[in-house]
Amino acid sequence: MAVLPYPCFALIADGFTNSARADQAVRAVEAGVRWVHLRDHDAGPDVFAEATRTIVDRLHTAADDVTITVNSRVDVAEAHGLGAHVGWRGPSVSGARAVLGPDVLIGYSAHEHVEAEGDRTRGVDYYFFSPVFPTSSKPDQPATGVGPLRAFCRTAAPTPVLALGGITPERVSVCREAGARGVAVLSGIMDVDAPRASTRAYLRALAEYA
Repeated sequence: MAVLPYPCFALIADGFTNSARADQAVRAVEAGVRWVHLRDHDAGPDVFAEATRTIVDRLHTAADDVTITVNSRVDVAEAHGLGAHVGWRGPSVSGARAVLGPDVLIGYSAHEHVEAEGDRTRGVDYYFFSPVFPTSSKPDQPATGVGPLRAFCRTAAPTPVLALGGITPERVSVCREAGARGVAVLSGIMDVDAPRASTRAYLRALAEYA
């Protein structure tokens, strides 16, 4: 089974096919992020594949120990030797595992308590559980709150859970106390004017629970 990067802090590089947003992700890695999750629901296959090739080189230049996962596009993950992330739509965990092999990091997006169970997630290395708090990236999806996160972490154990959705540095402690191994962040880094400073704030918060 693959080992999660430490600290368990994933940057959701949403819209990374846009050069300005790719720059944000690179700055975050320069500031200490060691896990970048590439996501762009609106990009076509060719654009996604080419942007992945470009940003992988840039991220590895910024930090040679950065872990990179790809949202849904298992073929792109395979082409670049990256991890993959799936959900209730698209490839299953077992399907991704059959393509990528036993040692590659594979995760699953969960929004319901029941999703920690069943064959679809068998063999998963980690979960993103969201949205814990209200988030601008999914304004129409109600936040679950900390209680469901705590219940999900218990059900998913020993598989690690990262809390996602409206996570600020001040909310890291609440998520960790609920049982989350770490956090995943989108707007808190990708949509700010100072991604390096924001990254350092999250890392300081996580360091208190090292």
